[in-house]
Amino acid sequence: MRRSERQALEASLRSHFHHVDESLATDEPMGSRERLVAALAAQAARPAWPGWPYVAAVQVRYMGAMCWALHLVVVLAAFAAAGAGVSYGLLAGALAAVLALASLSEATRSRSCSMAELEASCAVNAQSVACARLVVLGCIDALLIVVVSGLVASGYSLWLMAAQIGAPYLLAVASGLAVARRVSSSDATVGAMASAALVFAACLGLYLVLPEAFGATSGAIWLGAAASAGVFACIEGRRWLRAAAGISASPQVLLDVN
Repeated sequence: MRRSERQALEASLRSHFHHVDESLATDEPMGSRERLVAALAAQAARPAWPGWPYVAAVQVRYMGAMCWALHLVVVLAAFAAAGAGVSYGLLAGALAAVLALASLSEATRSRSCSMAELEASCAVNAQSVACARLVVLGCIDALLIVVVSGLVASGYSLWLMAAQIGAPYLLAVASGLAVARRVSSSDATVGAMASAALVFAACLGLYLVLPEAFGATSGAIWLGAAASAGVFACIEGRRWLRAAAGISASPQVLLDVN
């Protein structure tokens, strides 16, 4: 309920019960009954489903400070590395891991805090909330990957740097969701973030063992890896939403995954 509507309803209720007290004392009719009925009818007439733009905006509003802080770290690190001569191969894995950590910490928060059951009882159910978070975080991360790639891709093509960041990012997100779905609810966020850290460790190991894998000549390999990781992320995202639907009481969802 919006603040203005809540205030109007509270005012009508106060007026109603004030007149109830007066009518009990003077036997006069309750003059505010019509206003109370009208306020309750207006509230009942509101659609149960608020619409996906509103749901997405609410998710942005209630994302934790840690999520935004980690996204800011990615941007600042990209600016710092742009003129510091940091290896692009190492930077790609690090930035991808931080982005994945930021998104996974929010995407899995309901499960790790045991709030999914509460969300299932609301008009905006657990599956809708999970879908909104994935969509919002995915759009923000996609924009940041393009921006960061433009900042650090000096001497590299933009699409190659985006693929080198995007492939480990998508792999970390997909594996993180897969782990979070399988472990106990209290360990969901920890398991997801540990999975993202392992992806970064794998990127670091690849850079140390085979640094030429991050060179300009490996563009086709990275594009293939990004595409494969994208398919994996879509599959795991769908499974994550289906798992959320298992405890949702309302059929209204942002995305039909059944």
